[in-house]
Amino acid sequence: MEKRDKTLIAVAIVICVIICVLSPFIASGNPDGLEKSAEDSGIAEDFSIEEIKDIPDAIFPDYAFADNPDNQGLQVVALAIGVIITLALAFGVAYVVKSRN
Repeated sequence: MEKRDKTLIAVAIVICVIICVLSPFIASGNPDGLEKSAEDSGIAEDFSIEEIKDIPDAIFPDYAFADNPDNQGLQVVALAIGVIITLALAFGVAYVVKSRN
């Protein structure tokens, strides 16, 4: 891998971390399009997942820990964990694809 590629990857990771840290603080309190559509159609916010079988609960519902969903510090941690998992999966897939060639 060339130095230019490594630099690009490092910059992308730094940008991901910056977005993780800032997003809980700059995100809108108003619902997004999907939530707004659900509210307009009459689907309750407290729709129970138990009503649908074989669907596991989310690990980080609304990008937060279930114990304290309004804690912005924990939201940053949840987002950072998500980024780490996503990057690890991406590197894993890239490694498998590269090793097959």
